[in-house]
Amino acid sequence: MNDPVLLSDLPLGTPARITAIEGTAAWQRRLAAVGFSVGQTVTLLRRAPSSQTLAIRVGALTDVAIRATDASTILVELLNKP
Repeated sequence: MNDPVLLSDLPLGTPARITAIEGTAAWQRRLAAVGFSVGQTVTLLRRAPSSQTLAIRVGALTDVAIRATDASTILVELLNKP
């Protein structure tokens, strides 16, 4: 098992698994509504030039744009690439 890192610090193209989501229950429900939940796999696809918006693949099919500050509430562990 790898040490957890913030989703906002995940290297481009690196698959990871969500290990924790910090914040209120309402915030966790809001993230869950778009697919972010503990155990789910995520991959950072792109960073906006300003580095304030991230494109994240959640699971196999869902792409979500999220602010870097919001992504910093999500802890992930790196997965080995297949």
